[in-house]
Amino acid sequence: MFINVEFEKSITKLSDKPHDKLPEIAFVGRSNVGKSSLMNALFNRKNLVKTSSTPGKTQLINYFMVNNEVHFVDLPGYGYAKIPKKIYAKWQEMLESYISKSEELRLVCFLIDSRHNLMDSDQQMAEWLLYIGTPFVIALTKTDKLSKNKLTQQKKYFSEKFQTNHIFPVSIKNKNSINLLEKHLKNFLN
Repeated sequence: MFINVEFEKSITKLSDKPHDKLPEIAFVGRSNVGKSSLMNALFNRKNLVKTSSTPGKTQLINYFMVNNEVHFVDLPGYGYAKIPKKIYAKWQEMLESYISKSEELRLVCFLIDSRHNLMDSDQQMAEWLLYIGTPFVIALTKTDKLSKNKLTQQKKYFSEKFQTNHIFPVSIKNKNSINLLEKHLKNFLN
């Protein structure tokens, strides 16, 4: 587990990010995909990262210091239509600015709801990450809600879509799935 984790700060613009030059792993995905829950599971904490059943609650870029050696960064969700367009545009600008300009960003953990095929907004995010050359892994969330057969189908579907084997089916109810993702993140940092 990632231990010694604490919330560091929230920002709205890149100039306000921590200046310690530590590597960063960012978590991105559609609103309500389970980013906060997954981060809490990785941290083995219940409420460090704020969760909500209402989509669109993460409105800032939130930094968490992990083991005094890496920042985990919780980014605003995308694809949620029930917020004013002006606010959504601001979130998009913040998210795009961070991903394309943060010099410390080493990896994006791209969360996709395993229950659905690729949505347009997820496809756009994947294409953009590939275009700018940002390394990413895919965490298929909410896998406990799928049968074993359906999960196998979804993993194959996303592997073919993204031409990658860096796909991690995860469920906050399954410690082993969280441990596999954690191990990959640690190996990537090393």
